[in-house]
Amino acid sequence: MTELCVRLVGPVTVRWNGRGYAGRDLGSRKARTLVALLSVEPGRLVGMDRIVEMLWGDRPPRRPPANVATLVSRLRSTFGPTMMVGGRSGYRLGDDVTTDLDESMEMLTAARARLAAGYPARALAAATGALELAGAALRPDGYRGAGAVVLADQPDTTWAETARVAHREVLRRGRHTAAAAAIQAGEHATALAAARAGVVADPLDETACRLLMRAHCALGEPGRALRAYEHLRVTLARELGCDPARTTRDLHLAVLRDEQCLRPSA
Repeated sequence: MTELCVRLVGPVTVRWNGRGYAGRDLGSRKARTLVALLSVEPGRLVGMDRIVEMLWGDRPPRRPPANVATLVSRLRSTFGPTMMVGGRSGYRLGDDVTTDLDESMEMLTAARARLAAGYPARALAAATGALELAGAALRPDGYRGAGAVVLADQPDTTWAETARVAHREVLRRGRHTAAAAAIQAGEHATALAAARAGVVADPLDETACRLLMRAHCALGEPGRALRAYEHLRVTLARELGCDPARTTRDLHLAVLRDEQCLRPSA
């Protein structure tokens, strides 16, 4: 991980030199909003007009660029001159700044590569780490259902929706990868918890349902695997007017026939 990381999951926080800065420690409300605004679009220049609109709405100050520059200067004085780059045309995060969502996705990419290479235990560790960073840590009673939310201190910001979609995707992929790796590693209770969290988060998630069925089979619970399938079938019919995919139906048939339903693929 880089030395300076903006955490978007939960209240916006900047991790710098082993310390977390949030709330007033990070700066004024407008400074925190500026950090968040640039962080939901890492690597992209956010134009000055948009920055001013997001910070002041329809009541901008007399000299908007100067006011924004003052906020940037104060943030740079705390976190270094390369935290934000730009000028009168707009600003973006510096090249050495990352976000928790970016780091979580990188960890998931590594987890999937380890799983494909035949190292399920290592894959499980990486996937679990990604989920923890995304606010859905593994607990003794399983993964928390929805996990923390992006920019919890600014719940009504529509401009954060891109980051919230990315967060949901991290959780979805993380649960799939953790469950698949746990099955291969023989950690069936962990697989059950991860897959169940995926189904709770999205009842139409067929990949999560198949993993849940396999976890139940591995634990000697074919009846519960069949009930998970039936719940999916009914939900798909009610919500989308369709049947489960062929892969899911084949798995269901294998459970009915008491065949080996525990396969590595999802």
